Amino acid sequence: MPSTVAIFALTSLCWLTGGAMAQVPFQRIEISANAGDVKLVGDIDLDGTADVILGGSPGEGLNWYHFPEWTRTRIAIPAVEFTTDGAIGDVDGDGDLDLVVPDGPSGTNLFWFENPARLPGGARGNPFVPSQWQRRAIGAVGSWCKDVELADFDGDGRMDVAARENGALMVFFQGASSWPVTVVPTNALGNEGLASGDVDGDGAPDLVVRGVWLRNPRGSAARSGGNWTAFTIAATGVHDDFKALVADVDRDGRNDMLFSSSEATADVVWYSHGGAPTGTWTRRLIASNLDRAHTLQVADVDGDGDHDVVVGQMHTAVSPAIRVFYNQGGAASWTVQVVDQQYGIHNGVVADIGGDGDVEIVGSNWTGNPPLQYWRNATPQNIQRIGVPELRSGASATVFVTNARIGVPVCLCVTARGLTTPYPVPGLGITFALADPVFLAVVGSGPNGAAPFELAMPPGIAGLRVWFQAFEFGRNSVVVERTIR
Repeated sequence: MPSTVAIFALTSLCWLTGGAMAQVPFQRIEISANAGDVKLVGDIDLDGTADVILGGSPGEGLNWYHFPEWTRTRIAIPAVEFTTDGAIGDVDGDGDLDLVVPDGPSGTNLFWFENPARLPGGARGNPFVPSQWQRRAIGAVGSWCKDVELADFDGDGRMDVAARENGALMVFFQGASSWPVTVVPTNALGNEGLASGDVDGDGAPDLVVRGVWLRNPRGSAARSGGNWTAFTIAATGVHDDFKALVADVDRDGRNDMLFSSSEATADVVWYSHGGAPTGTWTRRLIASNLDRAHTLQVADVDGDGDHDVVVGQMHTAVSPAIRVFYNQGGAASWTVQVVDQQYGIHNGVVADIGGDGDVEIVGSNWTGNPPLQYWRNATPQNIQRIGVPELRSGASATVFVTNARIGVPVCLCVTARGLTTPYPVPGLGITFALADPVFLAVVGSGPNGAAPFELAMPPGIAGLRVWFQAFEFGRNSVVVERTIR
């Protein structure tokens, strides 16, 4: 078992420029005296709350850390070094999260690690047992793999992997038994940096390199690199060593582009278009002259409904810091909060660690520079959250209620009648928001404050809309709506 987690209250140290108090209180929590280049976050053991993955040198290994006690499970030891990026997602389509990680500068050096939480035929394995994790080859990148993106690029229902090294951008397409590779030609690679996302709104994931986005031709045409079309975002002003991110910064329904420099000093900027992504993009400044901003993330940090930007500088910066730039409306102006000025962060991730509906900042500096830690969003939360995956007619699914009090009974109810005017039930101390709710089950919440509900969808109900509500006695929750596929 790991040593007692050290918690360092930083609330009094988090101040806005100009001296006003911070919008969000953070606590720095040390997960492990370990480091590594690869940082990922996801629910590895399917218990409803997110865990942390870290990979680096042979002495560091590839590990996952279980929330909330941060027990470490060693997944693998690299042949050379797990670096510099990774991706997390359901590679084999079995309902759990797998890992894609590069290893070393030569030979077959891109791999995926199969999570044993779910196995073929519906069996369950144990991701806490290192020997149950399977290392599977994807292909050869050609040199050190700098960036990894996981998406279904050809629309065949299977996850593919985009990766790059200094001189080439490639996509490995998942086949039945192999991963054929396609090189996507571009003269805008720079030295490092890659992002993916639906830039043009056609439903297919595109690729972003240095100041350029590459349109996915969709379907089987994506497997030929010459079919990918390049469009300019910025002819100048994006550093050769860049971080890129596709996100709807101003929440106008169109994805925008963000850039920073991962290894040098440059502005942190975002670009938008007026509805024609193949045309002119408008540059907007978030921050000037930030050194080694290797973490670039977008999330609603303060819970006000708009998108904020999290920027983390590595420990090699002259004055490393982690900052949140709060969106002041339409992403036209920003207010900055300095979360940390001591440690810095490399390849940081922003995610909801505790399942309480707000987001944390997770990471370490690169390999050999511990610790692994996260900055917990300490905004008070007093309602439960319901996590409902995609529901399919005739299939099973797990609904998680999170942010419950530890060890208490949690009730789940459902209706197909929709919402109604909220009405109180004094005997239960809760208020219902569902019309004619049906009680499904009562489950005790675990030490992570999550309660799992296993549901078996009857056949023949595709297209039905349902509404879920969960509660502890005397404590309300939000309502979640889903359409059964």
